[in-house]
Amino acid sequence: MTTPTAIPAAQPRKPRTRTTNVSCRPALLLSKLPLGLVDLTPRAEHLACPDCNTWCPLTTHKGTKDWKLVPHHTLPAGTPGARRCIGSNRLFVVDVPIAVWQVRRAEAVADVAARRPTTVLKKVKAPQPVALHQLAPAPATAETAHAAYIGHRSRCADCTDPKKRCADGQRLGSTYLQLLREEPERRAAQARTEQEQRHVERARVRQFPARRAGEWKAVDQAVGEADKARRAPLVGARSPIQGAAVPVGARPIGQRASTDEVLAASPLRKNHRQVADEPETLSA
Repeated sequence: MTTPTAIPAAQPRKPRTRTTNVSCRPALLLSKLPLGLVDLTPRAEHLACPDCNTWCPLTTHKGTKDWKLVPHHTLPAGTPGARRCIGSNRLFVVDVPIAVWQVRRAEAVADVAARRPTTVLKKVKAPQPVALHQLAPAPATAETAHAAYIGHRSRCADCTDPKKRCADGQRLGSTYLQLLREEPERRAAQARTEQEQRHVERARVRQFPARRAGEWKAVDQAVGEADKARRAPLVGARSPIQGAAVPVGARPIGQRASTDEVLAASPLRKNHRQVADEPETLSA
């Protein structure tokens, strides 16, 4: 009875191989491959296998300087039931100078970047104001109703006669009378609302000292330590009273020296004075 063999698994792609096998398939030409499927970075040469569309390292054929694809599987490493790709050990020929190929690739990258659409940033729409006919009208009061009634009577020919009144005049008059009857109740409701707001503000003001005391209590220890460190004397420091002595008679800052001071400090004048004093010394 034969024992079943283990199912082979895909192996990692090695960057270098010692095998001397070469695929019988035609060699891959650099000029015929797409520019984006070849990476000729020194010591990291890779090529996308045209058969399995996977990136595989390029290695030099043993004993020659020819490039070829390393043996690889069609599935990721560790996958059971792997199958060797038919593009393994296939030769790769660099039929164009590397410098020319790099120039072509740079131009292709720039061309693709120019064709790629940029991200469209949508402009934020400004909020549209509400139309005038959509605005909520202000609540009518007895004063506004009375003004509307008087203005209508001054323009309407029927309402100028005390014995006559049109439908609009009757509507405006009845509205004014109704609001006039409701005016005391409306003012009382407004007074109650204002009184409640005052109570809330007063309660908030009464709670402020307690809340402020709680905030100070939370940071009291840190503030005390900071004050203690601030009052501690600095080692090696000199107080302003015991500072460096200021020379008496010094010229104030910003004041220019006088002509006599400049001439007295001049080296030429000092030399002349020494020469003038030498004969007196010799004669003595």
